[in-house]
Amino acid sequence: MMIVVITGVLSYVSLLRVVRTRDSVMHTRDVLDASSSLLTALLDAETGERGYLLTRDSLFLGPYRSIRSRVDDALKSLRALTQDNASQQRRIDTLTLRAHERLALLDAAIADEQGGHEQLAVRLVAHSQGKVLMDDVRGLIGRIQAEEEGLLHERTDAEYAWRETSGLVLVLGTALAAMLALAVNRGFDRLLESRQRAHNDTQLANERLQDQALELEQQAQAARSAALAAEEATARARGALRSAEESERRAERLQAATEAFTGALSLGEVANLIVEQALAALGAQSGALAAVESDGGSIRVIAQRGMTSSGATTTQLSAPLPLCTAIRDARPVLLSGPADIAAEYPGLDSVHGADGVRALAAFPMATGGRTIGGLLVRFGMPHELNPADRAFMHALSRIAAEAFERARLFDAERQARAAAEAANRTKAAFLASMSHELRTPLQAALGFAQLMRGGVYGPVTGQQAEALERVERSQLHLRRLIDDILDFARLEAGRVRIEVEPVRLDELMQDVVRLVGPNAAKKELALTTKVPGEGAAVLADHQRLLQILLNLVGNAIKFTQSGGHVSIEAVGDESRVLIRVRDTGVGIPPDRLHAVFEPFVQVDDALTRTVEGAGLGLSISRDLARAMAGDITVESEIGHGSVFTVDLPRAVGA
Repeated sequence: MMIVVITGVLSYVSLLRVVRTRDSVMHTRDVLDASSSLLTALLDAETGERGYLLTRDSLFLGPYRSIRSRVDDALKSLRALTQDNASQQRRIDTLTLRAHERLALLDAAIADEQGGHEQLAVRLVAHSQGKVLMDDVRGLIGRIQAEEEGLLHERTDAEYAWRETSGLVLVLGTALAAMLALAVNRGFDRLLESRQRAHNDTQLANERLQDQALELEQQAQAARSAALAAEEATARARGALRSAEESERRAERLQAATEAFTGALSLGEVANLIVEQALAALGAQSGALAAVESDGGSIRVIAQRGMTSSGATTTQLSAPLPLCTAIRDARPVLLSGPADIAAEYPGLDSVHGADGVRALAAFPMATGGRTIGGLLVRFGMPHELNPADRAFMHALSRIAAEAFERARLFDAERQARAAAEAANRTKAAFLASMSHELRTPLQAALGFAQLMRGGVYGPVTGQQAEALERVERSQLHLRRLIDDILDFARLEAGRVRIEVEPVRLDELMQDVVRLVGPNAAKKELALTTKVPGEGAAVLADHQRLLQILLNLVGNAIKFTQSGGHVSIEAVGDESRVLIRVRDTGVGIPPDRLHAVFEPFVQVDDALTRTVEGAGLGLSISRDLARAMAGDITVESEIGHGSVFTVDLPRAVGA
């Protein structure tokens, strides 16, 4: 009896350990699922935002508006699941900040688009800050998942070890119980023989033997009951082990499906993956996936496996078919045998009978409260889905619907992007052609004006010479505007050629002073330069960098009153060089700093009335700097001037 009790206690302890380690494994998988859901939500947010910006179709904002709650739910789930892990909590704190910053950028871009600031919205999307934030998010999620994968490996090993221990205890307990029963039975036989012999001696001995036989029989019954209990416990443990293994396999399959859906982009790829995952999980022989058409009254088959073609791939949603019913009523349709099929859909044998179908199931695919399609699986033998199968298909349908919708949005975004790129190419070609056609007659007019002022066509009076000089200045200004528009068009089309080479700063400063020095002297401005040392150089295109500095210094001269100061100073370290153009001019209002680099933008109305320019110089300069792996930033204070800083990589050895 003691052996049975010990065996039972050990079995209970082993099973308890198995359950606890199983809970730890599921907890770790929950963390991995939550982190994957967070990354998927952020990617969906980017997809919705870009789709809206490119198409201006508010349909893309439908899924986007639910993103923030999905992100917050995923972060909340991660924080709750890892509350006993300090390092993970710190990562989640940082991840929360980055995710909210990314959502804020997306909100800002959409707000700019809705407010009519299309160019500002596009610039905000093209800015590298969004990519940096997403790279940080992916890195943080990667580190969270890496640590959880390590924990998952340790806990899985522990679970496996306790399963083996539990099985060993059950086997040993059963063997000991069986040996005890055998020994008792043999003792019982010997006692019966002794009783028979003692019966001939005395009645008193016979009664004692009967009492002993009864006691031994009770012991034997107890031993048999213990053996039966041990067998039942073993069977239950095996059933629990099979259920746990099946749950683990389904969880792994869902995880694999999620990863596969994340990598697939086109509708066809996603649809084929969904059908393959469903068939493999349920052991079905064939299946198909259909999507609801834009008219809402019909469905179209996107992917199928193992099905005989029936001609048309588009079917009215009102048709008496299991898949149509599942999509129309937003509920699963389960037909486990031929009798169920004939009772629910009498005419269905002509559709599925040719493929030898004996059972089928159809599940709706819904996302955001909207059914977007359905999934059909068919079996060659009568088959009834158990609760675990139905739960798996519900989860797969939900994940598949989200992946399918994401792929559909990606296709729409890709088409919109192609249209936008074509429009950009057309615009660039138009601007280039217009600039060329305008520059040719302007150059001729400028030449004639210079010839007339020089007296080639006869003497001119002082007033006529002054008027001709004004004509020349206006034509030169107009030519500069055309050149700016042409540069802007080339930058927009990505056709600007950049030849990066070491550019010496001292020589560059001399070129700038030689070209703009007369303008500074004319306004009685002090123009100074300073370089880090002889031979200091940056990696840049010499002509483009000269164009940037001429524009920045020219602006500083234009916006600085007579008697002021303009300086060009270069400082740097081993990897970067900062070229600062500083002036003592009027300064830029704080609320306009963010807009000075936008195309066709002047600082304010007062300046546009007195200062020439189309508002393209700073935009072109920043784009050129970024094309050379650099950037331009600005700091300013009203009444104290501005500082424009050009950040460029330093030339090796300079």
